[in-house]
Amino acid sequence: MNNFISRSLLLASTVLLSSCQKEDNIPQTDYSIESDDYFQVISNYPNGWIKEAQYTDYSFDEDVPHSEFEYYENGYIKTAKVYSSYPQQHLYMEVSRSEDNKPLWSKYYTPEGDLWFKTDYENGLPSEKIVYSEKGKSVYSYEAGDLVMVEFTSADDSSASITVFDKTAETRTVTIKKDGETILEEVYPYTEGLGSTMLTDNQVPLANPFSNIEANYRKLNESFFHNPIWQNSTDPIKEIHPFRYFYNYFHFNFNHTTFATKLAVNSDLYQSIIEQYPVKESEVLVMNYKYKEGTIGFLPRSEERKSLSEEMAQDPSLFELKYGNEYVENVYFGKIIYMIGVLRNMPTGDKAEKEIQGLVRKKMGFIIDGEKPLTADEQEILNKVWFEVKFFSTLKAHRNGIVLNTNNDYKEVLQEFEDAESSVIQLEYAPFEHIFSGN
Repeated sequence: MNNFISRSLLLASTVLLSSCQKEDNIPQTDYSIESDDYFQVISNYPNGWIKEAQYTDYSFDEDVPHSEFEYYENGYIKTAKVYSSYPQQHLYMEVSRSEDNKPLWSKYYTPEGDLWFKTDYENGLPSEKIVYSEKGKSVYSYEAGDLVMVEFTSADDSSASITVFDKTAETRTVTIKKDGETILEEVYPYTEGLGSTMLTDNQVPLANPFSNIEANYRKLNESFFHNPIWQNSTDPIKEIHPFRYFYNYFHFNFNHTTFATKLAVNSDLYQSIIEQYPVKESEVLVMNYKYKEGTIGFLPRSEERKSLSEEMAQDPSLFELKYGNEYVENVYFGKIIYMIGVLRNMPTGDKAEKEIQGLVRKKMGFIIDGEKPLTADEQEILNKVWFEVKFFSTLKAHRNGIVLNTNNDYKEVLQEFEDAESSVIQLEYAPFEHIFSGN
């Protein structure tokens, strides 16, 4: 695997860069940031960079923006609100970050305007995440970014479930209560695997109803890679496997904003990326690599399926309290890279924008392949905007991204990635009804 990316990372050598020559008879390029029909600059810093701005969209209510945001003076996001028009106009995401680009908090909303979930951070790592639905509330608690407990309380306070994760003992203990009495308490492996269950509306891990699971391993060795290309969206949905692939969300709610919400609540990597880049002023330069090494899956035995079907028919609400509505049917192993170059404080004029993008391509060639660096004049022009290249991967150390400035930076994080063993990149769920119906 050591050379799988280096062989593929040749950027197009035919990119045309705008001339950086300063000649008296050539009009000077205008690098100013101006408002237009879709983009409104509300306030600027003394150097001309954006302090506050918003985008509008004619498909929205004319009084409601598409997005609104505030930058720090150094170009990092301070706050952002992102709106959706599907299935109705509504605020669906807002974030707050520190001046050194650490997350402070984030919130996601339903189309009805209700809070879907919120995350509080401490020192850049999650400290608490609360997920709301009609069924109740789930509270995720973390220590140093590691999940230590999930506590669910039903909307009517009649039932609760608590999952405690013990990393040292490599166990997780699930306790389920109904009307003040403990009806189930079991200890499972620390890492969720085949047969692990979930109440998907609230992301509640519950008891495992299956015994003697016989896993079938299938080697895949599938990979997908693309060179850095300009894309209109910063949304990494096409590049990153959702960690939890729930059947009901992906088969019945296939739209952008629902996708973002459902993914962010259960995928730390995805959430980290979209909260760092919630809005864009120009196209972004994206590179990604996905590798599926293999998968394990299982089908419960017919006797067990029959027994669980009878248990569900006897008391559906109790069954859901104990086991939720979906279980892990397949586990995928592999690796994922997502690398993104983002521009902010972009000049309004087309000529300036194309010139900057050309310099960004050259900068990316220098970072990734060690090609010729920018000249001092070219770097001076690129410094007129905010530009950052970040490397993300499924490794925990890369989850919040590593800023890349040189080819050595890239080689170092790539080596860490290549040296790491493949890990679980996706848990694929199936509804209990499928095994009961024989599907």
